[in-house]
Amino acid sequence: MENMSFIHNGWTMLPMDLFSGFKNYTLKNLFITDYTFLNFNGSMMSQFSKIDRLIVERNEIVFLNATGLHSVIKLILTANNLFEIPNFCSDTTGQSLVPKLIRLDLTENAIRKLHPMSFRCLENLRILILDKNRLAVLENNILSHLTSLNTLSISWTPYLSIIKKRAFRSHSLKVLRFANNRFHFDKERGKKNRYLYNSSELFNYTRSLTTLDLTKNHMPKDPVIFRKIFYPLVNLTKLILQATHIAILPDRLFQQMPLLHSLNLKGNRITTWNRSVFGNLKSLRQLLLDGNYIRVINESSFPIQLLHSLKKLDISHNEFWCTCAQKWFVDYCRSSNISKILTHWPKYFACIYPEDKKHSLLVNYKPTDADCSTWSPVLTIIIVIVVSLFLVTVVLILMLNCQANIRNLIYLFRVSKWKRKGYIRLNSSERFEYDAFIIYCESDRQWVHLELLKRLEEIDLKVCVHYRDFDVGESITDNITNYVGKSWKVIVVMSNNFTKSEWCQWELDLVQERRRRHGKEALILIMQSQIDSSHMTNSIRSLLDTTPHLQYQQGLGEDLFWSVITKAVMKPFKDPPTAIL
Repeated sequence: MENMSFIHNGWTMLPMDLFSGFKNYTLKNLFITDYTFLNFNGSMMSQFSKIDRLIVERNEIVFLNATGLHSVIKLILTANNLFEIPNFCSDTTGQSLVPKLIRLDLTENAIRKLHPMSFRCLENLRILILDKNRLAVLENNILSHLTSLNTLSISWTPYLSIIKKRAFRSHSLKVLRFANNRFHFDKERGKKNRYLYNSSELFNYTRSLTTLDLTKNHMPKDPVIFRKIFYPLVNLTKLILQATHIAILPDRLFQQMPLLHSLNLKGNRITTWNRSVFGNLKSLRQLLLDGNYIRVINESSFPIQLLHSLKKLDISHNEFWCTCAQKWFVDYCRSSNISKILTHWPKYFACIYPEDKKHSLLVNYKPTDADCSTWSPVLTIIIVIVVSLFLVTVVLILMLNCQANIRNLIYLFRVSKWKRKGYIRLNSSERFEYDAFIIYCESDRQWVHLELLKRLEEIDLKVCVHYRDFDVGESITDNITNYVGKSWKVIVVMSNNFTKSEWCQWELDLVQERRRRHGKEALILIMQSQIDSSHMTNSIRSLLDTTPHLQYQQGLGEDLFWSVITKAVMKPFKDPPTAIL
């Protein structure tokens, strides 16, 4: 007998003597599906000498007793209500209850947590599937007892938000499917600067991986972080980055993968790339780039050696331009055998530009040398002159109408320059409790609270304002002195009303001492509204003349203003990049 099935019989439990007459029998497949019982006792199967596959799925099992499953090779427990990994160890001997088990499928259960002891007594397990569970955190060393594990699948887990740096630690793991989780690898840190994952450590302890599937996650936009993730994976032969929101392929991203055979970049937002991206991939035989935003394939897109060695190249369903820039590719398709490796050629290679060639097939675009001849020098000179005059005019208009934006842009350049050249002492920021202390007058309260404070706290900056943070019972002067000292930066919001307030003037005089001790970068001056000359005091005029300030302006340039504010307030990194050292 090869197969035995118990499906949807309406039983609420299985009799313990159900298989008493099958002593020493061998089964290929045993199906027990579509029941409502909560507990499953494996003791009833102790009679069998071998069960190749035990499928216990679409039930409501909460607890599984693995006693009696010593003959099971593949255990399928999909679509149940298990909230933790079953115990596969004998309570009396501590030995494995499933010594032959090589495949364990726990897809679509209610498992919320994994810890290093979850997989004890599964030393021979090779394949582990944990798809569609409710995992929120992958803890360190959860695979430590799975010394024979070859394949791990943790996919379709939408609640997953944290991966500890040794979560995937395994010397035996070859295949990792981490797909459809929508995990944000583009956000290495979360609130309170807490690591969501560590790019340098993510795969650092999984160097034996040969296949990695990261379909439908969010890959980093920062090329440095992107490269850090993949740097340890020198043995990869298959990499799937389908629909991972990639817009730019960082240089040298794949150069540490000399064995890479298949690369899937389908369904991303890739338009172009540096010619070095696909260089030195001597083992690559399959490259999938369909469904991106590629417009032009030219002589520098792929190394000729790569085109000769590929067995499959899919660049269909892209947004091709039928212009002279495409001439090399269409000519190469006609003069070489590349069409034999092009998937879906020519059916799904259509032009979207220009308008008169829209929906035309690329194979029908046949530009001649005459069509793509260069312009005459005279025409080029005329165009250069006209464009130059236009640009000069535009620049003059912008300088007249965007003085506030220009001032803010210069301020941003200064902030970047201070940090790059080390004018901000990197260790000095650690002793401050607050990122910023705000000085403002009561009439500007609405803008400060609804705009400035909200924007700063949305990016997890800690801001001190008097109405909320001052100590009750202390004098206002002591509070100001105390909390200014606790703050990394002091933000001064200036306006006509500010100059009229004697109290605001007193606060400004107080923080001048902070400026003298820490330098002008310790203050961030904001001109919330332009101060009339009749209200300009000598002290404020002197401060503005010696200290760079920002100017708030609604509409055009407002995003630049907020970007400068956040960069000016943010503390420097503890581990600065090489350029800062």
